[in-house]
Amino acid sequence: MPAAVPITTSPVRAARKWGGGAEPAEVGVLVGKDRSSFFVNGLTLGGQKCSVIRDSLLQDGEFTMDLRTKSSGGAPTFNITVTMTAKTLVLLMGKEGVHGGMINKKCYEMASHLRRSQY
Repeated sequence: MPAAVPITTSPVRAARKWGGGAEPAEVGVLVGKDRSSFFVNGLTLGGQKCSVIRDSLLQDGEFTMDLRTKSSGGAPTFNITVTMTAKTLVLLMGKEGVHGGMINKKCYEMASHLRRSQY
């Protein structure tokens, strides 16, 4: 389910709940300048620990980050893609078994539409 998260100092909002809300501190880590720490330690989104698979979030023309949730106690893991527009982060979390490439493509298309709409 997609979530659109405004990139502002105001509270984080979601267009649709995707399994957990992203906290402002978590958004700060996503868009922060220090990109090395979460490759080693991972990051947290909505209280869910995630591994970073690919980070191109701050690269012009890309603006995407691929994540995978970490399993706890044998629970299933899920692919997540984060894309960025001028005003928004779009988060898309796939269902169990859905390939990350499909999630990335859908999330990128949604963010591209928002960019074309000047959002």
